[in-house]
Amino acid sequence: MKDYSLKINGHNYNVQIDDANENSNIAHVIVNGVDYEVEIEGAKTSSVSRPQVAPAPKSANSGMIMPSTATPSPRLSAIPPSSGYSVKCPLPGTVLSVKVAVGDTITKGQTLVILEAMKMENNIDADRGGVVKQILVQQGATVMEGDTLIVIE
Repeated sequence: MKDYSLKINGHNYNVQIDDANENSNIAHVIVNGVDYEVEIEGAKTSSVSRPQVAPAPKSANSGMIMPSTATPSPRLSAIPPSSGYSVKCPLPGTVLSVKVAVGDTITKGQTLVILEAMKMENNIDADRGGVVKQILVQQGATVMEGDTLIVIE
């Protein structure tokens, strides 16, 4: 297994790739701790070359890059945040729970999201009061530093 650290559009990814089986065009890949079974297109089952990593186009959104055969994590970042105050993710991790709902009136310091990062639970609290207009993540979502979690008006 080979380890790689990739930076795509400012986001870091830790990737581990097993050597492809010579009798198959399937490789086992782990991206930030999530296992994927990857089919190498164009590879012959009798002689498999090592997978080549092509750079992502500059217009690619790293949050939307997903293997076509993988089940995407529950991530709703394809929805653009509307106007209002955006609560940003301070560090990469996994959303354990969302403590508010759209339409809730919140106060400064109220816990909005609980995020697991580096095997610790981190409370993401509101910097100001207001009304929750949008929630852009859900429980189990993988988020990166700087991703918008919630929009408050």
